[in-house]
Amino acid sequence: MAYTLPISILLCGVIGLSLAYSGPDLPPGPYCGRTNECCKNREDRCSHYILGTMCYCDEFCDRPNGRDDCCPDYQPVCDPQSTPPPGEIKKPDPCRHGGRIYRTGDTRKEGCNTCECVFEYEQNNWQCSRDPCIIDDDVISYVNRDYRLGWRASNYSQFYNKKLKDGLIFKLGTFKLSQELYHLGAVNYDKDIDYPRQFDSRQNWANFITPVVDQGWCGSDWAVSLATIISDRFAIQSKGAERVRLSPQTLLSCNVRRQQGCKGGHIDTAWRFASVHGMVDEDCYPYKARVTTCPFRAEGNLLSDGCRPLVADRQDRYKVGPPSRLVKEQDVMYDIMVSGPIQAVMTVYQDFFHYSGGIYRHFMFGDQQMKGYHSVRIVGWGEQNGDKYWLVANSWGPEWGENGYFRIARGVNESGIESFMVSVLCDVTESSMK
Repeated sequence: MAYTLPISILLCGVIGLSLAYSGPDLPPGPYCGRTNECCKNREDRCSHYILGTMCYCDEFCDRPNGRDDCCPDYQPVCDPQSTPPPGEIKKPDPCRHGGRIYRTGDTRKEGCNTCECVFEYEQNNWQCSRDPCIIDDDVISYVNRDYRLGWRASNYSQFYNKKLKDGLIFKLGTFKLSQELYHLGAVNYDKDIDYPRQFDSRQNWANFITPVVDQGWCGSDWAVSLATIISDRFAIQSKGAERVRLSPQTLLSCNVRRQQGCKGGHIDTAWRFASVHGMVDEDCYPYKARVTTCPFRAEGNLLSDGCRPLVADRQDRYKVGPPSRLVKEQDVMYDIMVSGPIQAVMTVYQDFFHYSGGIYRHFMFGDQQMKGYHSVRIVGWGEQNGDKYWLVANSWGPEWGENGYFRIARGVNESGIESFMVSVLCDVTESSMK
């Protein structure tokens, strides 16, 4: 009994040596490498005597933590696929997707998200971002499944592979309105007249209304909506004498104070710039959908800017008076009917990007946490089966919505579109007023 403990310690040392597969203190093999010595299943006869104990060469060695009593050469002889060559480290298996092989550091797209093949925990695995995309097939399915919603949804290629958080920056652009703007002076017409059920500025002033603009992947709606509204109103208020298409680039590149270019802008700052410094036309300074260096002096005019006026007595840039708020539905209708399209700001959620036709109302489909503010141009109104709507020009090109336009429920402040509506008078030349 006095020798029991030392012998046990010796056996533990021998077994510990066998875990190393080879070593200078082990008797020379081979063990499992002898002819037909690698056995399937559990076979006690597949064993060898080593340092006073037995080591084994059967498949029982493949169990988890099961190699304490395996012969030193079991793995390289009986299980060579899991054994790296001497002096080499086995490379991890690559990432795979769609029948393709990806190495560590390679990336692939999964919708709008990016997946990267990352080595961790001794193997390669996919790590993917999980941001909501602009386009969501579930939103399209939900909207189109219920005709009672009153509008239809589609998938647009211009939003393919785009994240919702980026769309709310680069397809909108209007910064949240300050409380001071809601106290802007309001116009009250209080006209006791019968308004038509339908009114469309494009029909009432043929060739005066600016076509739908595509702002591109640039959060410039604040500049695009303002430029198109002023263009429309110059043509209307000058009776066609100054039918000019003004450039949003004037605001995007020259109105830089407090603004962030393609990442957004304040509409009050933009209106103030148009009132004080004025704008130039599209032919003189084409829209680029990116911020460029402003080529004009702050106190210049069309002649010093190198622009060509449409009327002989026009030298100043195209300027406007101070903007005024329109609060009541009838006042909005009267202002449009007399002076032309107005600007409005609405709240945009994910579902709006999918709009393809009908009278839009925001429903609880898609992401409800992320939202942005969008400046648009209201050109008219109408009714469909007793359902009232505003007729609105968007700035996402003619391929979106109803040829670039959308209809939105009227009289219920849908998506906040009736919370802030703006009218303005243009500084037309005296000759055009005659």
